[in-house]
Amino acid sequence: MNTTTRAAVAVVCTAALVATSVLGGSFLGLAAPLSGDLYESAAPEGATQVDSPYGPASVWYDDDGVPHIDAENEEALYFAVGYVQARDRLFQMDLQRRLVGGELSAVVGESTLESDRFYRSLDFQSAAEASWQSVRGTEVGTPIEAFTAGVNHYAGTGPLPPEYALLDAEFEAWTPTDTLLVGKLISWQLSGSFADLRRATAVSRLGTNATELYPATLDHDVPIIRDPAESDAAPFSPADVVENASATNANVGGDFGALAEWTDAYDKDPTYGSNNWVVSGEHTASGRPLLANDPHLALTVPPVWYEMHLSTDQMDVRGVGFPGIPMVVIGRTADAAWGVTNVGGDFTDLYTYEMRDGGYVYEGEVREFDTETETIEVADGENVEIAVRKSVHGPVIERGGRTVGVAWPGFSATNESLGVYRLNHADSVDDIQDALRIWDVPAQNFVAADRAGNTLYYPAGQYPIRVTDGEVVRGDTIFDGSAGEGEWRGYEPYGQSSWDGFVPFESIPHVENPDVLATANQRTIDGPAFYMGTSLTYADPYRGQRIYDLLDDAVADGDVTVETMQQVQRDVRSEAATGFSPYATSSDAVAQMSPGARELSAELEGWDGQMRADSRAALVYRIWVDEFRTATFADEFEPQGMDDSYYPRLSVLQRLDADSQWYDNRSTLEHTETRADISAQAMNRTADRLDEEGWETYGDFNTLDMNHPFDREFTNYPERPMNGSRFTVFNFRSAGSTQAGSSWRMVVDFSDEDDSLGVIPGGQRGVFWSSHYHDQLDEWADGEYKALTLDRPSGSPDIVFGGGQ
Repeated sequence: MNTTTRAAVAVVCTAALVATSVLGGSFLGLAAPLSGDLYESAAPEGATQVDSPYGPASVWYDDDGVPHIDAENEEALYFAVGYVQARDRLFQMDLQRRLVGGELSAVVGESTLESDRFYRSLDFQSAAEASWQSVRGTEVGTPIEAFTAGVNHYAGTGPLPPEYALLDAEFEAWTPTDTLLVGKLISWQLSGSFADLRRATAVSRLGTNATELYPATLDHDVPIIRDPAESDAAPFSPADVVENASATNANVGGDFGALAEWTDAYDKDPTYGSNNWVVSGEHTASGRPLLANDPHLALTVPPVWYEMHLSTDQMDVRGVGFPGIPMVVIGRTADAAWGVTNVGGDFTDLYTYEMRDGGYVYEGEVREFDTETETIEVADGENVEIAVRKSVHGPVIERGGRTVGVAWPGFSATNESLGVYRLNHADSVDDIQDALRIWDVPAQNFVAADRAGNTLYYPAGQYPIRVTDGEVVRGDTIFDGSAGEGEWRGYEPYGQSSWDGFVPFESIPHVENPDVLATANQRTIDGPAFYMGTSLTYADPYRGQRIYDLLDDAVADGDVTVETMQQVQRDVRSEAATGFSPYATSSDAVAQMSPGARELSAELEGWDGQMRADSRAALVYRIWVDEFRTATFADEFEPQGMDDSYYPRLSVLQRLDADSQWYDNRSTLEHTETRADISAQAMNRTADRLDEEGWETYGDFNTLDMNHPFDREFTNYPERPMNGSRFTVFNFRSAGSTQAGSSWRMVVDFSDEDDSLGVIPGGQRGVFWSSHYHDQLDEWADGEYKALTLDRPSGSPDIVFGGGQ
C-alpha cells in the first residue's frame, strides 16, 4: 500500500486515532474560503455561566489551554467534561464517530465511500451498542450519560466549529453509544490486523521459501520481561499450549491479494509504536518510583490527545484522553500513575468457508449468513446499499472471490470504558491491577507506580486460545471455518462473551514490583505459557533495546532522576542505523560504488547513529536503508503485484545471511548478487536521489508537516525540520504524507517536589484562531515539557456550571 493511502486512513492509535486523518485533503474541493462572517459567528471563548442539570462545577483553563474541572459530584463533573470537550474538539469528535460508524460519505461525499463500506461491513456500531448495554448499569454508565448531555448542551447553545459551515453540515446529537464507538475505533486501530492475508498471499506467490521472512520471533529481540523467572503469572490449563502451538499453521493457503489490498488501508499500521518504562525507588534519587510514557500514533491536526485535570471529593486525576471519551486514558492521580503501549499480539483471526446453497458450511450443516441491507448516504452522489453479513465467527468480508469471517475480541461487548473509569480512581498499584482485571481490548502493556513505592507491569487484555480438534494452535494462519478450526471458546460476537476460552488474567505474564522494566512494543517474554504473537505482530526490537541500554547505564551510574527520564525520551540514537551502516561501508560494497556514492558512504564511517536534523550522515543512512530494502525485495515482490507493505520487518532483513537468496536480483541471470552488491546499488541510487531532491541534511527530509483536513495555510501547523526516526526513542518519522511519532510525552514523579511533566504535539483547541491551536508544538518538537501537577490555576474560574435537580 502506498504511503498516501496509509496516511489517509491512519487514525490512531493506536493507536492513530483521530478521524480527521482519514480525510486527507479531500475537503479541499468542498470548502469555500473563510469569510469574515464565519469568524464573527464563532465566539473564541465559551460562556461564563452554563446551566447544568447535575449541579455545580467550575472550569479553570491554564496558560496551555488545559481545563481543570472541579465538581461537587461525578455527574456534574462529566457534564462539564462533555461541554469543554465539545467546545474545544467537537468537529474531531464528530468525524471519529462518523469514520468508525461508516457515515463519512454523508458529509464528505464519494471520496470516503470505500472507508464507509469497510466500517459498515464490520459493524462496529452493533459492537458499540453491545458494549453500552454491558456497562450502562455499572458505575461508568451515569458518567457517560452525563458526558453525553454536556456535549449536546454545548452543541445546542455554543458556536459550532467553522468546519460545519464550510461543509454545509449539521451536528447530530451525541449518544452514549457514540462514546463506546470511539473506543472501538481506538481499539481496532491498535489491535485489528489482516497481516495473515498478506503473509498467506506472499507465500502463495513467492513459494514456501518466503516463510523465512515472517519468522515466529526476531532473533535478536530484547523481550520486555528479560528474565522469564521474574514473571508472576500463574500456570493454567491446557498445560500443553506451548508444545501444540509451537509450529506455524498452514491450514488454509492461497492468494488473498484482493482482500489484502482492500483491508490494508484500514489495518493496524505496523510503523506505529510506543514507549513506556518504570524505575523503582531502589534506583531513584528521591527513593520513590518514576514512570515515563510516550505513545506513538498519527500526528494530526488537532492532536490525537486532549489533556484534562478532573477532580471531585472522591477523585483527582490528570492526563490525556481521546476526544469523545470522558475519562483520562493515560495519566496520574495524587498517589498512582499508569502508562500504556500496544502489546502487539495476535488478536484477529480469519476463517474461510465452504459455500453451499447461498450459505456456508459449519459443523457439517449449511447455515445462512446473518444478513442486513444498509444504506450509505452519499452527500455528492447516489446513496449506496450494501449487504452486511455475519457468520458464527463475526463479520464476513469478500473481495476477489475470497470470503473470510473475522474474529476480534472488540466485536463483543467489552468493558474497557469501565476499566479506564476505575483507573481514574486509583490510589495505588493494587487499585490499578484490580481495574485491569476487566480490561478487554485493546491489549496494552501497562506500567504503573504509586507513591508508596510499588511498581507493576501487566499486559492486560483478552488473549484468545485457538482450538482445532481439541488441540491448542497458533493464530498466524487463515483457518478453515467450516471445519471448526481455530475456535475461540466463550466468544460471542456482538453479544456478551463469557471469555471462558481465553487466558485467565492471573496467567498473563506480568511482573509485580519490577526494579526496571521497559516496553516498546517488542516481544513480551521468552517462552510464554501461551501464544501471543509473531514477528508480524510485534515491533522491531530497536527501541526496546536502546531504552534498556540507557536505563541500565543510568542505574549503574547512580540515582535516576526526572531529568534522566527526560534524557531517555530525548534520545535519538538508532540501533537500526548502527546495525545497518556497516553494510553500506564495507570494502566489498564501496568498491562497486560511483565516486559520488563513495563520498556518501564515507559519511557513515564512524557515525554514531544519531538521527539529528542537522546531520548529513543521518540523511544518507535514512535514504540508503530505504533503497537497500527496496533493492533487496522489489524484484521478487513487485512482479507478483505486492508492494512494500508485504516486506518483512527491518530486523529480519538485518539478519539475512550475506549471500541470502533474497539479495539475488532475478533479472540479472548472469550474476548472483550478495549483500555487498545490493548495498552498493542502494548507495548509488541514494546519490542520485539526493542530487535530484537537493537535500543536504536529515532535517530537509525529516520535516514536521502536520496539516488540517482542509489543508489551508492558516489551518496547518508550522513546518520545521525534526530529530528522530521510527526506531529512535525520541520518535518522529515523516514519509510523504505520513506523520507519526510521540503523540504525548509524560514523566510522573512521586517525590515531594512533584516534578511531573507532559506535552502534546500541537494544542488543546481545534479552532484555527485560538491561541491554543498549536502553542505546545515547539516545546514538543524541541523535547521540552510543561508541568503535570495536580495544582489548578489561581483566580476565578473561566466557566461556571450551575443548577441541579
